[in-house]
Amino acid sequence: MKWLLSKLTIRTIPLFALIVLLFIYAQPQAMLMLGGIPLILIGEAVRLWAAGHLSKNKEVTNTGPYAYVKNPLYIGTFLVMIGFCMVAAQWELLVLGLGVFFFYYAPKKKEVESDRLREIFGEAWDDYDKSVPDYIPKLTPYQNRSSHRWEWVRVVANSEHQTATSALTGIILMGVRFFF
Repeated sequence: MKWLLSKLTIRTIPLFALIVLLFIYAQPQAMLMLGGIPLILIGEAVRLWAAGHLSKNKEVTNTGPYAYVKNPLYIGTFLVMIGFCMVAAQWELLVLGLGVFFFYYAPKKKEVESDRLREIFGEAWDDYDKSVPDYIPKLTPYQNRSSHRWEWVRVVANSEHQTATSALTGIILMGVRFFF
């Protein structure tokens, strides 16, 4: 619970409110669960893979999924969001989530993060930024990628183990909603 409270900010309160609404109004259906749960698990697997390579503000992370796409954490989150909206049969919240993601969150994050990373890493960031797409992965990896491997310690440092636990808890809660 302490972890969850530490994540509450002016920007995350609307997100948490939408998650609560998703669970309150959920109407899980077997066929939608069969499609949504795999999306949630794939999305969280992408997030775990990305978090295990990410060293925030220490280097231009360009290994693992970052060798193919700049924002694998967002792609994973996107899949998790679609999966939960499917499981809950909440199409209105999905449309709202997609709108917020594409028209506010992604553009704002790109602007803020690109400027910050350019300031920290200079030319190394500019080269990576020009070579790797934002959201549609390339088939070939970034040519100048480093060689570090995925590490669990990075997953923990990026709090992704807690996010994964939350996703699994959400799946269980949706299952409980379905059966009761």
